[in-house]
Amino acid sequence: MIESIPIQLESRFVVVEGPVGSGKTSLAKRISEHVNGKLILEEPERNPFLENFYKDPRSNALPTELSFLFQRSKLLENINQEELFSSTNVTDFLFDKDQIFIEMNLTQEEIELFNKVKDSLSVKPPEPDLVIYLQAPVDVLMTRINMRSPSIDTLIDKAYLEKLADAYANFFYYYESSPLLVVNAESIDPIHNDDHFQMLFTELVSVKYGKHFFNNSVSVLT
Repeated sequence: MIESIPIQLESRFVVVEGPVGSGKTSLAKRISEHVNGKLILEEPERNPFLENFYKDPRSNALPTELSFLFQRSKLLENINQEELFSSTNVTDFLFDKDQIFIEMNLTQEEIELFNKVKDSLSVKPPEPDLVIYLQAPVDVLMTRINMRSPSIDTLIDKAYLEKLADAYANFFYYYESSPLLVVNAESIDPIHNDDHFQMLFTELVSVKYGKHFFNNSVSVLT
């Protein structure tokens, strides 16, 4: 393993995102360890509605999304300004990721109710200094998910995952709120391959603004 170092990464709030199976949680953990940062992870296993949502999406979508909203709000309450200046915080979720899921899974009336609840929480999470979006083909995502057995995620069917991957791609195509690094996660293994991790880490350190693309050893700025 590469020795952890508490330097080099200027970003103080780093978000790793991507559809289930993309490896966002594992990458968030490794980045946090590498910079001696604070790790804040979403906990889908603690969402009491998620398993039923995978079995019957239409009946369970709203409580599932509200449960995630409350969880993310609570987790991000723990990030204060002092911590943002003194250490790097790494999460495996973007607070506003709910827009991806509510547009996929909720009716218009449910979306309006969800947004009213969200507004009432008055949560003001800090803007990420860097967002890392992991992309991979659906077949790759499915293979990785099935390797997790036993896991609730194995209940996901391919058709839903295809919709989810497309929704993520559309969301980040228009995303401009923070510097963004889009990573082709199909052929890179930054968790188990130290060289891959170092290449990726070197790239993300250089991202200060705009949208960048990382495809193994090739990166392009747009």
